[in-house]
Order: sequence, then structure tokens, then C-alpha cells
Amino acid sequence: MVITAIRLDSKQKQHLARRARETGSTLSQELRNAVDLYLNISVSEQEQLEVSARAANESAGRMIEKLDKTIAYTNRALRSMRKRNRSGAR
Repeated sequence: MVITAIRLDSKQKQHLARRARETGSTLSQELRNAVDLYLNISVSEQEQLEVSARAANESAGRMIEKLDKTIAYTNRALRSMRKRNRSGAR
């Protein structure tokens, strides 16, 4: 094993330290795990993952938009039903 110095921003270090606590390992081990994971993914696989991630993100955005419209429609329908129920109860 060799010793090397790397620069992390404070958020990266915090996230790695949290993960190390959660897994019961050390910050150094988490860094080695991250490097191993990165190196085990070929460049073409990484590109495919990036394309898939973008597509999933766009799809999630469309789903959220549809859900927002469905919630708005449901809220309008419920208000209308309540209004009719109050009118009919009198």
C-alpha cells in the first residue's frame, strides 16, 4: 500500500466520515472503496450510466408534473364534492 495526499472539500470529507461511522470503517477505507468502485466501471459503462441517469431524471420530472396536476384535480374535485354536500345538507 502507498500513501498519497488528496484534497477534499469539506462536504466530501463530512460525507466520507459519516459513511465510515455508519459502516464501522475508517475514512481511508471509505476512500479506497470509492476509488475501487470508480475504477471498476469502464468509461463506456460510465457514459451509459450518465445517459440512464439523465433519462431517469427527466422522467422523474415528468412524473412529478403529472402528479402535481393530479393532486390539483383531486383537490378541486374534493372541494366541489364538499360544497355540494354542504348545499344538500341544508
